[in-house]
Amino acid sequence: MMDWQSEILQVYPEPEPAPFQPARITTRLVHTRTDDYHMINQYTKIQKIGKGKHGSVYLCRDESGNESAMKRILKVNPQEKKMKSLKRIQQRDTESGRASKDQDNTFRKEIEILKNCNHPNIVRLLEAIDDPTAKKAYLFQENLAGGQLLWQIDYGNEYRPILTLAQTRRIMKDLILGIEYLHHEGIIHRDIKPYNIIYTADRRTVKLIDFGIAHYMAPTISSQSSNEPSSSSSRSKGKERAVRPEAPSIDSSLFQPSDLLKRLGTPSFLAPEIVWFQDDGPANQSAKPLLEPHRRLFTMPRTRPPITNAIDIWSLGVVFYGLLFGHLPFEVTADAFQNAYNSEYTVYNMICTMDWEAENFMGADDMLTGGRHPEDSKRESTQIIHLLDRMLQKNPENRISITEIKANPWILKDIPNASEWLQLTSPTAETRTSSSWMKNASSRFLKLMPGP
Repeated sequence: MMDWQSEILQVYPEPEPAPFQPARITTRLVHTRTDDYHMINQYTKIQKIGKGKHGSVYLCRDESGNESAMKRILKVNPQEKKMKSLKRIQQRDTESGRASKDQDNTFRKEIEILKNCNHPNIVRLLEAIDDPTAKKAYLFQENLAGGQLLWQIDYGNEYRPILTLAQTRRIMKDLILGIEYLHHEGIIHRDIKPYNIIYTADRRTVKLIDFGIAHYMAPTISSQSSNEPSSSSSRSKGKERAVRPEAPSIDSSLFQPSDLLKRLGTPSFLAPEIVWFQDDGPANQSAKPLLEPHRRLFTMPRTRPPITNAIDIWSLGVVFYGLLFGHLPFEVTADAFQNAYNSEYTVYNMICTMDWEAENFMGADDMLTGGRHPEDSKRESTQIIHLLDRMLQKNPENRISITEIKANPWILKDIPNASEWLQLTSPTAETRTSSSWMKNASSRFLKLMPGP
């Protein structure tokens, strides 16, 4: 077996799960520097391990020897913020009539969302340091040492999938459970992509990270139990319902409804309702030369569809497609246009108006697909294509819900007692029961992984 494949399949003994403790919020920042080390409060900075849109990430160790991943975020300088506010004085919030939220709220939103999150498939926030007198804020999260999800390999003239279908299903289960929990808590991730999917050290579990652009809406009382599939259409129509009594203690004033209208995230993973534009606008005109005539075209809706947590379902569908085929359903080659602006808007046009294509084979095990519209309903690949089709519906009201994905026969395959699994992993189940199930089930899931 190739070295990279052995590394992907390598697993380690599972550690005992630590009891949940809410994140600490600290407002005093102390730097201690010597020639040998740099300490931030009780954390010693070890090495830089990554860099994202919202700041650099460092491996740190506290005084007890526990490791964590520290995200360093540069807050907006007050003078710069004032100048930017003056420049944006004409840009008013369309719903509240107030100016848009300042950029320095980004990390506060992430803290608000993560501080009480408690789920095996969501990164855990340990401590947030936000000193009002400092220019930087620091988020200390659990260190996910297994690394980023690898999903494609470059064969020179094409990208191919790395993961088998069994491995893909295992990863999808983890993502489904994490997203189901978030949606139950009123949280929309908004940036689901492989880069934000990280393995734990034992490589038995993946977790969602990076909540820098996540959004919160107070969860409402549902007319259905959480382990029953709920209609995407009823979810999207925005009927007013009572706020759930056990809703998390999140400062909702940080999250304005108009924030959802902003085109934030990674272009190839954005849902049609996020990248929607007027059909005769510049995006449509710049994209026309690249549109492929053999692909089915959809009509751009006259008005923007409602934006709900269904945008996470679309992004999950794009990730699912990538795991299956080794490339994304809507992307433009780097040399297709001379500037990034045209390239980005071409992707938006494709997302809104073009159908996706199914390759002849899926997964590292090269299962025959039967094409975009397979006729053999008995094939496993047909089940997968149909599930993918429901996740990548252009109209969010027709898109499948996370509870329906979770109950899909292909997702439930190889689970000995599917009905018990659906019940025990429901967000309404007691946390201790869910955590216990995750611990005991990991050994069963490991059987889905081929040995090195």
